[in-house]
Amino acid sequence: MNYKTVFQKTGLLAISILVAFVIAESVLRIFYPAQLHYYVWPPHLRHTFTPDTTILSGISTHSLFTINSYGVRTGGGNFNREMNILQNPVHKNIAGNRYCLCLGGSTTECLYLDDNKTWEAQIARHALGASDTTLKFMGNIGKSGCTSTDNYIHLKYSVPQYKKINTVILMVGINDLLKRLSRDSLFQNNFELTETTEDSLVNVIFGLDAHKAFWKRTALFHMFQNIYHGIDKKNQDDTAEIYTTWRLRRQHAAAFVDTLPDMGPALTAFGKNINLLIDEAKKQNLEIVFVNQAAFWKDTMTANEQSKLWMGGIGKFQSEAGHKYYTSRALRQGLSLYNQELAKVCNERKIKLIDIDSQLPKTLSVFYDDCHFNENGADMVGNIIYKELKAPF
Repeated sequence: MNYKTVFQKTGLLAISILVAFVIAESVLRIFYPAQLHYYVWPPHLRHTFTPDTTILSGISTHSLFTINSYGVRTGGGNFNREMNILQNPVHKNIAGNRYCLCLGGSTTECLYLDDNKTWEAQIARHALGASDTTLKFMGNIGKSGCTSTDNYIHLKYSVPQYKKINTVILMVGINDLLKRLSRDSLFQNNFELTETTEDSLVNVIFGLDAHKAFWKRTALFHMFQNIYHGIDKKNQDDTAEIYTTWRLRRQHAAAFVDTLPDMGPALTAFGKNINLLIDEAKKQNLEIVFVNQAAFWKDTMTANEQSKLWMGGIGKFQSEAGHKYYTSRALRQGLSLYNQELAKVCNERKIKLIDIDSQLPKTLSVFYDDCHFNENGADMVGNIIYKELKAPF
């Protein structure tokens, strides 16, 4: 065997692979220009949901869910155009213009609503209808299951990337409540957001550690990561059939609990998070606006209304049958406590709070389940928020 030839061929192969990597990385940088950024959603994600309208009433049978090249969901006429919100800072000499980014959980995400029918898109539509040229951008990085702790991480790490953003709108509270109730006696009352826990949350939430792992900072890594997340998104329940299972589990609950556990420590933690969010917004010179949570829950509900509920379970109720659930009356009480805590902090800090819960009818004309808006509900929410944004504070 000619070892010199083998060595030369091996070296040539290694150089070829390296050159191919450099070329691929250079080309992909065009499509993934900012790989050190913290994306809540992977850029360029696109998927069409086909929800069964007999399961989720009041929504279209086809809903487009798209994320732009900056990891933001947009919608609503001219506001759906690609905007260079990463590189260009707000022009300080143009007072009164708003570049808004909305944060929250699934009620902000609006997964099953089309891009142009979310409440964020409806805010943009109402602005266009009023010939309001001061609202320049309306985007959304809400994601299902996110609590106020997650939203703080989003605000601190993700929002600063979007240099043009000067207003953040947060719909927050219900996931904190549901997390507290589902954990029951296992809920961690003394959780502290230390530097270590924050680093851990950053890695989990954004799926990378941009400061330590070189290979995770490459465009190739992010391309394959986005493909993975895209596949994961396609594995979502396109038709919403899982809601039938979740609703049946609630209807056949092991028992219904009508009395809330001790909510004091959880409410204190929630209030602390709201203060952290306000402090972080001030550090970034952002206007921060809170929106409280609305829900379908009432003290008394008809059998048909009850059949639409699936939340409020204790333990792993979404994946297992036979768990206990809180009654709609208890859930309404719990949500009121969180909305009151939010109002208290906003009042103390003199921060604008938009109360949608008191203005929305608690009917199936607004919600398709416990708390998610159908198309009419999203339009109503968008109208309320737009009017409140324009009102003096």
